[in-house]
Amino acid sequence: MSDEMVQSIAWRRDFATGVGIIDDQHRVLINMLNDAAAKLTDQSTAEEIGRIVRGLLNYADYHFKIEERLIEDHGYARERSADAGSHLREHREFVAQVMEVGQRLEQGKRVTRDELVTFLIGWLTNHILHSDKILGAFLLDKRIGGSR
Repeated sequence: MSDEMVQSIAWRRDFATGVGIIDDQHRVLINMLNDAAAKLTDQSTAEEIGRIVRGLLNYADYHFKIEERLIEDHGYARERSADAGSHLREHREFVAQVMEVGQRLEQGKRVTRDELVTFLIGWLTNHILHSDKILGAFLLDKRIGGSR
């Protein structure tokens, strides 16, 4: 991919979970990804890529903690243990994959802009449209007595 082709992701209506805090944080993550895609080039240094990766990981960690608190506080783990377990596993796997990117950078291995941006956009889109939508529906049912 050439540097002129900025891969980005736009907020779409189908990303909405209906849970304000989750949707707001997803918008922040999307904006961060788009900012990273715009700033990175194939000539970006490992330090530049590492700084962006750390920023994304820090915000993702904050976001995951909020979701995980909602999962616990509203009984999702108790009532939908398989879904909750899968959701939490996805969070852990994401952190592990991003940390692996950081380790590759520290070892002097090249991580291309396209590889990083494609992974991040793909993971976030899939996670929102599947796991987060299921969690959102559960939370909405809990908050408004099971009706929509």
